[in-house]
Amino acid sequence: VHAGPWLRETLAALRDPAAAEARHPGKTLHATLRHYQADGVNWLWFLQELGLGACLADDMGLGKTIQVISLLLILKKQKAGPSLLVVPASLLANWQQEIVRFAPSLRCLFLHSSQMKREVLATYNETLKHEASAYDAIFTTYAMASRLEGLCDATWRLVILDEAQAIKNPGSKQTKAIKKIPARSRIAMTGTPVENRLGDLWSLFDFLNPGLLGTAGRFKSFIKHLEKREHVSYSPLRNLVSPYILRRLKTDKTIISDLPDKTEVRAYCHLSKPQATLYQRCVKEMARTIEQAEGMERRGMVLKYLMRFKQICNHPAQ
Repeated sequence: VHAGPWLRETLAALRDPAAAEARHPGKTLHATLRHYQADGVNWLWFLQELGLGACLADDMGLGKTIQVISLLLILKKQKAGPSLLVVPASLLANWQQEIVRFAPSLRCLFLHSSQMKREVLATYNETLKHEASAYDAIFTTYAMASRLEGLCDATWRLVILDEAQAIKNPGSKQTKAIKKIPARSRIAMTGTPVENRLGDLWSLFDFLNPGLLGTAGRFKSFIKHLEKREHVSYSPLRNLVSPYILRRLKTDKTIISDLPDKTEVRAYCHLSKPQATLYQRCVKEMARTIEQAEGMERRGMVLKYLMRFKQICNHPAQ
């Protein structure tokens, strides 16, 4: 297959963010983007214009949030319609602060019990279909997304997941609920596209670009085939997914050169007397307990006491 001029340019922009058409939110963004952040915004805009899913996998600290906020501002200028952002509950306040600081013109709604009364929150299951268009971005959490059925009734320009490794388990209720939410395009923000195993990557792309990696069963067969090669090479898989993943590293001086080198300092925290007493008592108790247990019960006891040791080290009150 030989690509014509238009397709050749499109494929080049997919593979090289710097080749994508420049887009900027203008004065509505109260910040100055670094060069690689501007490239990231252009790349995200380009993929969502094509209706493709994109995985923004920059290292932590390189500004994934500011890139997504810039994209939301560009879409606002185009009157493209509302976007849905699903984030961990612990990051909801952080997003709120970043929006106020960098993009106060964005009209945002935060659907979470920390932001509104539960009775009011429940009404959005019925009204969200009609009210969503009044906002540029609606934020909710992973837990809320599986409860708010009204999210599936609204029309979303983008569905964006922060810390997208939360959907690595394709069989969980949370993952299934999020994948049902319709959108013209989807974006995943994660520093770890593959956290533990390649199945994580399949689940991520089943959200971003459903069908690209086939079914879960076919993907497993494909991986087994790659592993049986004389020289184990995942280049066919890498070639397949790389156009949809943008990953820049803090250690790459061509990306960012003014970061100081990482320094690691070991700090030894000794147990207080109450902690040491509890810890020793717990060790003796565990030794007695596991002597009398067998099989899975014994394994369960070990895990139980490991958790207890962690709690004692954190604070005796636990």
